[in-house]
Amino acid sequence: MTRAEPFHVAAGVMALTGWPFLGLLCAFSIALIAVTMAMWNRWPTGWALVLRLGCLLLLMIAGAVVTADVVNREFGFYASFDDLLGRLPPVTVTPCSGRIEGPPAASAHGRLEHVRLTGSVSGISREALVYLPAAYASPAASHSRFPVIELFHGYPGGPGAWQRHLKLSAVLDREIAARCIPPVIVVVPTDSDPGHDGECVDAVLGRRNETYLAVDVPAELTARYRASDGPRSWAAMGYSTGGFCAVNIALHHPLRYAAAAALSGYFTPVTDSSTGDLYRGRRGVRQWNDPQWQAGHRHIHLPLYVVAGRADPEAQRAIEHLKAAARGDVPITVGESPAGGHNFTVWSKACPTAFDWLAGHLPLSPPSLAAQPDDPGG
Repeated sequence: MTRAEPFHVAAGVMALTGWPFLGLLCAFSIALIAVTMAMWNRWPTGWALVLRLGCLLLLMIAGAVVTADVVNREFGFYASFDDLLGRLPPVTVTPCSGRIEGPPAASAHGRLEHVRLTGSVSGISREALVYLPAAYASPAASHSRFPVIELFHGYPGGPGAWQRHLKLSAVLDREIAARCIPPVIVVVPTDSDPGHDGECVDAVLGRRNETYLAVDVPAELTARYRASDGPRSWAAMGYSTGGFCAVNIALHHPLRYAAAAALSGYFTPVTDSSTGDLYRGRRGVRQWNDPQWQAGHRHIHLPLYVVAGRADPEAQRAIEHLKAAARGDVPITVGESPAGGHNFTVWSKACPTAFDWLAGHLPLSPPSLAAQPDDPGG
């Protein structure tokens, strides 16, 4: 999760992230406290208990609203009331390039499975989601292996957020049916332990999260499913902290990952109370897990796709700093910024285009799969 400085949106005096709105909330809370104290023993006898409980409930709600506004100002989740209420204008979706020949296919539904992936190298075992495209069940594809997109969630969070908030299976079904992307397997592993943001790295004297995500998960997936294990047949994508994970891991394993995408991600490692000391003062390890430093000091050709909401200044700055560090040596594509802040509304708008872009760097499925994407899928 990125840490954003308070920012203002020019949307009137009472902007969601403006000081006047916070001041109004604080003034209302103080007035409510004063009224409660002044009237505590003055309410009519028959209504006293009900009115006292009502005042206490309003005080708790007021406190929660003030806290939520302060947190929103700190992290930039919602930039305006329209953003909060989901009334932002739709993003202009650029039609996919039609890399896969043929007319759009009839709609078909892939299968979403909940599995547990155990890492023999890292010693980590966690829950994951696996999406299998409809073509996976086709008899014509019974001996074919599929390219893979590995997705990373934010912190706090879990794999289920991709399905609940970003409608993962519906988006993939639609993009495959439109021939914007080939039939792909998608895996969403749990990338952190509860209550601890490991940033998907191999911590010094700690959990080997990267080994689990970049070595064990691919090994488990190719053993259980017909997932491709060929060079550069995987891609990575994540939002927020998951964006950092996707880029960092893909840069470390360019023979496996053909490209990476970050939605509202950041590109320098975070050290705070949620991460703890992952590097224990070892400068070289920290630099190895710093995509911005890597882009400026290593000869990297891994294509990156980055995008952030127009009202997410910290993520926008992260993109600019990454581009400046890369000095044009790293192929970086900046997507169209949807309206909004650091939230699922923005990421849901950015997802389809990001999937289409990633698919352009993956190997095409065998011709038999491209010809039958509408086969029923279990």
